[in-house]
Amino acid sequence: MKKKIMITGSEGFLGGRIAAHYERNYEVVRVGHGKLDITDEAAVGKYFQDKRPDVVIHCAAVSNTRVCEDQPALSEAVNRKGAVNMAKACRENGSRLLFMSSDQIYGGSRQKGPNKESDEAPLINVYGTHKKQAEDEILKILPDGICLRLSWMYDFPVRGFKSSSNLLTNLLRSMVQNRPIRLSVYDYRGITWVQEVVKNMEQAMDLPGGIYNFGSESVLSTFEIGSRVFQMLDKNGNRGEFVIPDETGDPDNPRNLTMDLGKLRAQGIDFSETASGFLKCLNSSPEYVQALIGESIVEF
Repeated sequence: MKKKIMITGSEGFLGGRIAAHYERNYEVVRVGHGKLDITDEAAVGKYFQDKRPDVVIHCAAVSNTRVCEDQPALSEAVNRKGAVNMAKACRENGSRLLFMSSDQIYGGSRQKGPNKESDEAPLINVYGTHKKQAEDEILKILPDGICLRLSWMYDFPVRGFKSSSNLLTNLLRSMVQNRPIRLSVYDYRGITWVQEVVKNMEQAMDLPGGIYNFGSESVLSTFEIGSRVFQMLDKNGNRGEFVIPDETGDPDNPRNLTMDLGKLRAQGIDFSETASGFLKCLNSSPEYVQALIGESIVEF
């Protein structure tokens, strides 16, 4: 009998890709907002009693940080309470929970070097605060629960899957429109190809309970990453200075969302470094890139 995996947020950017990938080898229960209101504890409990999942991959969230700032009650209901409801239902049904958390928890970090899961950082935005609160409550309810801190992700637009505003699509769109793109020099972060997240999810199901950074490492600013990806695409240098540095911010106090993968790597799971991940992604669909911008990809 195939293991049954319930995937919430299955109509979203990440959840839809996870569901499509694992339907090959697992019984997948897709859960969108129209099927289940995760903020309703009784409804969640009843749904679990009916479906009896072995594993729950909880992707459902309000992930737009601006929306969360503008509507904190909505963020609290979905990103904290909804996750806690899932954890309670998993406890009652003996299901394993994988909770999709966020690198935004490190939003207040000003340390030099990548953030570790054990590092304390001031919580400076609503989204990161509710994700951290959800982690803490989940692990009290389910000590063997798994909280995966994801970075900003990207992928090509794919028919039948939800797209998102991400660095790759933003850069490609700007190149098609011949409109330079501005990226921050004071924002340090890893950026992850979503397909690596999808493929690593299977091994993550067997992780010991706890919190794990789950995405590409980087020591680069968003501007430096964008510049490298642009050079991969513009191999002939025809477009000149296309990625423009945005120097808004404090050079003595840059934002640091970078993640240390030591804990995850010790469990046998790894990700490509950010720039290498972009190259793998681009080389996975060279015909698409060439048709879009009229150029092939160069190794970098």
